[in-house]
Formats: sequence, C-alpha cells, structure tokens
Amino acid sequence: MMNEESTFDLVVVGSGAAGLTAAVVAAHRSLSVLVIEKAETFGGTTARSGAVAWIPNNPHMASAGLSDSPEQADHYLRDLMGNFYDEGKVGAFLRHGPEMVGMMEANSAVRFDNWHSLDYEPWRKGAARGRSIGAAEFDGRRLGKDLARISPGLPNLSILGGMQVAYADVAHFGAAFRNRAAFLYTARKIGRYVRDLLLHGRPTRLVGGNALIGALLLTAREKGVTLWPSTPMMRLQFDQGAVRGVIVRRDGREQVVVSRRGVVLASGGYGGNDAMRHAYLPLAGAGCSLQPETNVGDGLHAGGQAGGHVVTDNVANGIWAALSTRVDRSGRRLHHPHIFRDRAFPGFLLVDRHGRRFVNEGASYQELGNVMIRKDIQSAWLICCHAALRTYGMGHVRPGPLPYKNHIRNGYLKTAATIPALAQRLGIDPAVLDATVDRFNGFARDGHDSDFNKGEDAYTAEQGDPQHQPNPTLGPVDPGPFYAVEIRPGEFSTINGLETDASARVLNATGETIAGLYAIGVDANSVFRGAYPGGGASIGPGMTFGYIAAMHAASN
Repeated sequence: MMNEESTFDLVVVGSGAAGLTAAVVAAHRSLSVLVIEKAETFGGTTARSGAVAWIPNNPHMASAGLSDSPEQADHYLRDLMGNFYDEGKVGAFLRHGPEMVGMMEANSAVRFDNWHSLDYEPWRKGAARGRSIGAAEFDGRRLGKDLARISPGLPNLSILGGMQVAYADVAHFGAAFRNRAAFLYTARKIGRYVRDLLLHGRPTRLVGGNALIGALLLTAREKGVTLWPSTPMMRLQFDQGAVRGVIVRRDGREQVVVSRRGVVLASGGYGGNDAMRHAYLPLAGAGCSLQPETNVGDGLHAGGQAGGHVVTDNVANGIWAALSTRVDRSGRRLHHPHIFRDRAFPGFLLVDRHGRRFVNEGASYQELGNVMIRKDIQSAWLICCHAALRTYGMGHVRPGPLPYKNHIRNGYLKTAATIPALAQRLGIDPAVLDATVDRFNGFARDGHDSDFNKGEDAYTAEQGDPQHQPNPTLGPVDPGPFYAVEIRPGEFSTINGLETDASARVLNATGETIAGLYAIGVDANSVFRGAYPGGGASIGPGMTFGYIAAMHAASN
C-alpha cells in the first residue's frame, strides 16, 4: 500500500556530515529539502567521530599565520596518490573546500577550530600544517527536543557514563590531581555534566561528532529542511531513464517521494554489512567496524541498481582503526580505537603474535592498518610498563589516579611482574619478547629507534609527550609490573563507493552520468582513493562534495 506522494526539490538519503551539509546548502539556495534517515537518531558515523575535516587552504589557516595554496596542496596529493590521482575531482575538492567552510560558518551554526596539526606524511612535497580543522564545541540546549535525536558517541570516548571529552580536555583531565588550574578546569566540566544530567537527562556540552551534527541539525531545522527519522529508503524511483525520487518506508507503509532536482545518496557505506566487509576489506574477519549497524550499503545497492559502478581497486577501501575490545557488565562489546594516544607515548611498544615489533608505533592509524594488512597481522599486543600505564593510560584504561585493576579482573588488561612471565600469558616465546623489549629499551636510552625511527619524523614526534626528552615518543618499557592489551585490525569507516564525477554525480560503468543521482560521503568512492593525507580526510571531502552536489542541484 502506498501513501499519497510527497514532492521536494531534493531528497538526501542519510544524515551524517555529508548529507546534512548538502541539505543545509540546498535549503540555503531556496530548495525544498527532505532528509531521510534509516535510524531513529541523526548523525550516522559522524556522530561517533572526532569531526575533523581535512580542508587545504581553509580560512582558519591564514588567521593562524599558516600558509597554504591550492597549488601546494595539489603537489602533496599528486605525490601521495600517484597513479590514483584524478585531476578533475581533486581540483574540485581543492577549489570548493574553502568555499564550503566559509559558506557554512557564515550561514549556519557550524564553527571550526584549527588544530594546527601536521599532514600525516609531512615529508612529502607540498605537505603543510593546519589543514585539519575540528568542529567547535556546541551547546546542545539550543536544539531543544532535537537534542535527543542525535546519535550518541562511542562509549569509550566518554567518561563518567556519558560525559563527552574533547581533545583539548585530555591534558587537563590527566593533570587534574597535579595542577591547580587543571583541577579547576576539570571540576567545571564535571559540574556542568552533573547539572545537565539533572536538568536534561543527558550532556548538553557537545564536542566532536556530536557538536558537528548538533550544529548541522539546528541549521537544517532553521532553514526549513524536512527531517524524517526511522525512514529507510526501499528503492529509487525512475522515469525515462532518470532518477526522479525514492520509495521509502514510513510508519509501516511504503510512500513515494518525488524529487524535482535529484536524489543525494549519503547513507554512510557498509560497515554494518558483514558480507560486504568480507568482500571488500582485507582482514575483515579479524576485527570489526565502528560504523553504526544500520550502515549496510543501502546507497551502494541503490546506486548499483541505477547502473552505478562501485569502485574496489583503491589504495585502501577503509579508514583503518586498530581496536582493543572489552566486555562490560551487560555483555556489550566496547571497542577502543588506538588512534595515537598510548602507542605513540614513551614506555609503549607494539609486537606481533611472535613477540617482534613490526611498525613505528607513532605512525598514523591509516598507516598502522596498512602495515597490519600488508603483513597479515590479525592480532598484536600493545605493551607498557607500570609508569606509562598510570601516566598515559592504555586503551580503555584511564590514567592515574583513576582505577585500573577492574580491567585486569575482566581480562582486558594482561599483567605480569616480568617480561618473560607476560610473554607466557600472551602465548609468546619468552626469549623472543624479552630480546625485543631489551633491544627497544636500548633505543629508548639512546633516544634513537634504529629499527623503525619512532619519533624521528615531524608527525610521529608530535604524537608523543613533549615533556619527555630527547625523543618524546621513546621511553624504556621498564620497570615492571608490565601490561598488555590485544590489538586487532578494524575500521572507522568504509570508503570505497560509487564512482562519481567532479559534480558528485553518479557514473555508470562507461563513465556516463546517471541523471538525477548524486553520491557523497562514503557512498561515493574516496576522492583520495584510500590514500590518507591527514586527519579528517573523509569528513572534509564528504562535506565539500555535499556542498558541490547541492550547488549543482540548485543551478540545474
């Protein structure tokens, strides 16, 4: 049974950063816009992320005294991508990325902060600092009842049962019992969190992905965007070879939604589809995805039925995340992505199941994943000494003075008084692990890692502890007791998707555009083809091509 048709200028499938950006820009251009979201809440994978966007030559760089240009960024991407470089799509991204940031900050509630961080491969020609910008903190009270409509972040990225933690908070929280200013900062944040729980039932200080989605959702409401949660797309609607709308399931019935200017696929990839993960991702069976379970490839399936082509021959088909997992009291599996904090710090090393180091522990999460895939490492152990554990924490284990022994009792944290004894607990040859740690400790005393150069390039050096010298990432794993957590390969997000052109239009197998159909975010194949230039290399292009798609639809 079909309900009466609804008609909009543009229909957006999915409510992550890419989809909501397209909706906001289209509405700003006076189009009537519908966003359909399969889940009960809005935000998708973005809501679970740190909400960093990689945008070269962004407006925040100049204000921070940092220089950049499209030409410089183009040099970097050409060197990084090699034969995968696409001049048309890369050029569109570099031209319109700064425009998107300027437009959003002038006409929406979205605000960004410059992280002053380096590109992930700073030794390449054209690399720069400051291209990664993060969503600024957002006051969720501005959303009213819509606050409850934002998907919560990952549990391991919060404390005290739900208090969201910004990147800038970490240093203050860690020093709360050693520094008066840090103690007062921490007390204020915790005080607000407690008040929020009493008055609103959830935190209203939104950071990271929740902050970006909150700002986009508020703006979408203000600009008259229609938002339908719990509304999956069933299939696309065609007329004379062109996409003219979608058929959705709403309130238990199928309904036709006509779209005058086109349909934008932004459903968020296929991380929740185990069969697709095994088809496209190496080592898929070893780990898991951090994407929502509702992200099962709806956009890719719909695009394929329309004649679109799904690209698979990328540098990588996912944004990798080395994960450690613990089980909470309710039996829920909680995954911690080891992005950089812990493994890059002094006193930590990473070994394979044979007890040997295999990578620079301070490398980017994408490079770590690539190495694990290349060397077929399905399980590894992150090891540290007691001082490092209490100073920096490790995975789900928080730094001191917060307790840690419950993680030993539940089996997440393995411990022993000596390295050989720890090796036996991990199923590693004690002599091999003892030799590995002894060699690593020699490097730590000298400040030079002869095997993997940990901390000796600009990027990895910045991931360490600047107070630790001469090498901020190298410290001996000693004295005991010693600790280890198991690390497995997983992914933040899938990134291989439908082939699109520089206007975000979906292409068929012969390279022709499919009229009325756009794909953005990770429903579109990565503009970088799985190469990873810097933090936010998914959200930055996602929002930019959302902007491009909306502008194209508005002028079509």
